[in-house]
Amino acid sequence: MSQINKYRIYHRKQDVGKKIEQLHRSEQLAIGIIDVGTLEQLESSLSWYIENMNFCLHAVVSGERGDIAFLKEKYPDVTFIVFPSMPSFGESVNTIADECFTTFFMIVRSNVEIIRFEGAYLFDVLNGKEAPVGLVPVIANSNKEIIPSMRSPRLTGTLIDPDSYFPYMASTEVYQTLYPFRAMGLFDRALFQRLRGYDIEIKSEYYQCLDFGIRCNEYGYTIGSTSAFIVSFPDRLSIIEDRSPTEGLSKVHTRALGVETINGKNFAHKFRGYFDRKTFNDEVKNKSVMLVKKDFNTIIKNWKYTPDEETLRSDN
Repeated sequence: MSQINKYRIYHRKQDVGKKIEQLHRSEQLAIGIIDVGTLEQLESSLSWYIENMNFCLHAVVSGERGDIAFLKEKYPDVTFIVFPSMPSFGESVNTIADECFTTFFMIVRSNVEIIRFEGAYLFDVLNGKEAPVGLVPVIANSNKEIIPSMRSPRLTGTLIDPDSYFPYMASTEVYQTLYPFRAMGLFDRALFQRLRGYDIEIKSEYYQCLDFGIRCNEYGYTIGSTSAFIVSFPDRLSIIEDRSPTEGLSKVHTRALGVETINGKNFAHKFRGYFDRKTFNDEVKNKSVMLVKKDFNTIIKNWKYTPDEETLRSDN
């Protein structure tokens, strides 16, 4: 998706030897830190990643902060992407994907902490056969309690209303989830961009994530979650999504529900509910009908839950 805001980028300082070395190899991971809190939280986050994770760092910040020169001087190993005003979360993520030039990129918030990151295992998963587009972290609150961050597809009347359940903690096995909860995760950059990233015309972080996740699944890819990757919100007991109706709601539903598969063949399908005629004519009829591998009803029917959730649902 194209970017709406123009931004300035201040590249990290590197010695000559490091620059020459990077000309001959591709870096594996970039970490993108989205500034969503206080200056103290941003500084604490940057300091922690510099000290504990040996990967290139990108921080998306707003020029309205007024302390960019201070940050550049204090953190010369960080690339700062500075917008005039803070963009949507989806635009921040898309920009990091455009600028990082690494095989994988990880998105975190400045107000979260990494609890567990089994890098070798996570990279093996993303390099494996039928690898997911991305791996979403397990989320803990300020009491270190795991929250139900997994999502499965569900229709409630005419509204796409994903169900929530707990991640599987007994092993690090990867289980599918519908979309990146709170937009955080570890992503394959090439696949992310092939799928066009987040739609920044949708005016909601939740619906940007939902749209991206459904697109991944309908185009034949998956998004996974594993306890090998855990983050916490140290200052939040309740971590919720804002699912309020917003601009772009009908666009999300039209993309998701506008293709119906009958006897193995895709058809453009007009449906009742949140319907956007322009999206249907421009995208669904001309593009999606040829690209969709599984329609939304097939995704619901074939969804694979974690063992614990399967047991709960069979008991009910």
